Amino acid sequence: MFGALGPVAEQLVATGLWAGRRSSQKESEEDAKPAKRSRAPKSKVKGDKTRVNIVSEKLCDDILSYIGYSLDRHKGCDILDLYPGAGLWSRKLHDYLKPRSHILMEPDSAFYEPFLKPLLDRPGTTLLPMSGIVWRDLNSILTPEYLPHQSVPDADGQTERNDTLLVTANIAFHPKKRFNKFDSLALLVIYQFIDAIRTSGLFQRYGLVRMLIWTRPDDKFGLIPKVMQKRRRMAVDSELSCEWVREVCGREGPDSVWFVRDSNIDTNSNLAVWKRMRSAGLRMPQGRESEELKEAVTESRLKRVVAPGSTAPVFKRPFQDVLSELEAAHQQQVFAKGSENYKTMRVYRWRLNSEERKHQRMLDTISGLDAIHALYKSGTATAKKMKRLEEAWDAELQANPKGFIDEFTTYKDNLHYYRQDPPLLHWDRREYHPMAVQPEEFLPNIQCSLLDVQPKKLHPLLRQMGPNSSRAGDCFELIARSLMSHSTLPVDRCLNALAPGAAEFILPRWKSASDLDHGGVRARSRLAQLTPRMLNARQWEELLELWMEWPFRPEFHELLAHMQEEIGEEEGGVIASD
Repeated sequence: MFGALGPVAEQLVATGLWAGRRSSQKESEEDAKPAKRSRAPKSKVKGDKTRVNIVSEKLCDDILSYIGYSLDRHKGCDILDLYPGAGLWSRKLHDYLKPRSHILMEPDSAFYEPFLKPLLDRPGTTLLPMSGIVWRDLNSILTPEYLPHQSVPDADGQTERNDTLLVTANIAFHPKKRFNKFDSLALLVIYQFIDAIRTSGLFQRYGLVRMLIWTRPDDKFGLIPKVMQKRRRMAVDSELSCEWVREVCGREGPDSVWFVRDSNIDTNSNLAVWKRMRSAGLRMPQGRESEELKEAVTESRLKRVVAPGSTAPVFKRPFQDVLSELEAAHQQQVFAKGSENYKTMRVYRWRLNSEERKHQRMLDTISGLDAIHALYKSGTATAKKMKRLEEAWDAELQANPKGFIDEFTTYKDNLHYYRQDPPLLHWDRREYHPMAVQPEEFLPNIQCSLLDVQPKKLHPLLRQMGPNSSRAGDCFELIARSLMSHSTLPVDRCLNALAPGAAEFILPRWKSASDLDHGGVRARSRLAQLTPRMLNARQWEELLELWMEWPFRPEFHELLAHMQEEIGEEEGGVIASD
């Protein structure tokens, strides 16, 4: 965990801050020795031991060679650097952009100042001994004294991109740092960074400011999920407020072995980004290639890639790898029929066959729904025929066990995310694929991700907040909270639960909700209808527009009172989603 690779890592370990902790290179040797009763002396060096530092010069160089083309517009800008730590990334970014000013906010300034000395010798660089993620400290330096080249524009100017200021932050901690009821301080900070885009808070008061954020892989899921099951409110907010959220580098592989989608969607997504990279002339630095990207390209060259939803889905599960290993061993030397390996192989064979039959049934079901939507799109079928087809489809699906219906719905919604133009998730719209990183490129040796967040101009109604406004933005907060808390129920039910009559006014006018090319749904079956978790950014925006047009909409204070009643009923077990 504390293996030192490279001069920066060696210097960090030599400080003694992590004294008493074993390096990853010596763990196996130490574990083999008899345990000693004496304890390692406590380190007298003061500093936060949970901080993760970037210690690989090659990683920094590879990042800048990979995405430098998109950073060029920031050359000569002001850099606001939060938690720079040992400062290797800060120094490399500084040398590339040659900023007119570079403010480093480092709470452990006494510990890290020797590491930052080469950077501090450069003109325009200032080290401030305060925390950049304590908003009181951060707001105190957002002044002409520290940022003389920046000025707070009027309300219209705050919705324009500001390339003269760039924020970078390293909020990777190991182990995770908790804060009050939040499991992760880093996740809370990311949430507030995204929220500041809508409110023009923090450094977003100067306009739409790009952010480069280092964090743990498990802290990025909420911001840039790879599957529908991981998409929560923060991801929705980022889709509404960000032109892009990209992972520049990070840990390879799926985010979760539990929450997966059809691997054919992943293959198509990886192949699409490879084509975008090739078209843009982007080349991944040598040694940083992702195995999943290589596999997608290989599948394409072998002409084995098909459109998602045209073949039975495949969901990668850990047992499949175990079965493959057992089958290979069985080929080499036949297992005895009573052996544990043979029994395990038989169980996994049965499970694989069972899942393949289930997945074929999923394909048949989605094909039926696709045929219904194709008829809606063509306009050739009568309303009576459409009703009959939908009732037959619904009855066939309802005849299955609830477990299958739930799995099919998850498959259907993931497919819905990817098929629309553009795909709903930031991940599936990425311009380039993340570079692979190694644990030894960080200290402690924990793989981290670099996120690139570019804010965009929000819908004007989302910025209407506070007493001297229409309060549309405040209403949206309550509407989104209510709908997302019942994310798998049909939207009409959710709207009418929020305000009786809302669905009758909104749904007939909600054009994007029925636009089949851009994430809309025309089917009226309860199991095929649009649900809150299926809504994309444009649908959320149009929903708010129609809400504000509704003559009988509740006032903000009435909506707030209703929400408080709803929360009370949920806690009492009155409301249940089916």
